[in-house]
Amino acid sequence: MFGQSQSHRVWRMMSALIDARPEWADQDTFEADREKMLHYGLSTSMTMEQLFRITDPDVIVGLWTAAEAKEAED
Repeated sequence: MFGQSQSHRVWRMMSALIDARPEWADQDTFEADREKMLHYGLSTSMTMEQLFRITDPDVIVGLWTAAEAKEAED
């Protein structure tokens, strides 16, 4: 009737992300990679608001992959 709770959606998203990148189960590792993704996203003209609205695990992993590739270039 009321739909999924926000916490359940976040749990499902994080579960999918940890399945894709098990090292993200470690909070410090995830936070470091999250910061890298945010910096990369901002460098591509995305706004912080747009970045914070991303909830699709595939898009998040894609953002991480692009950030890693960019870092490897530099």
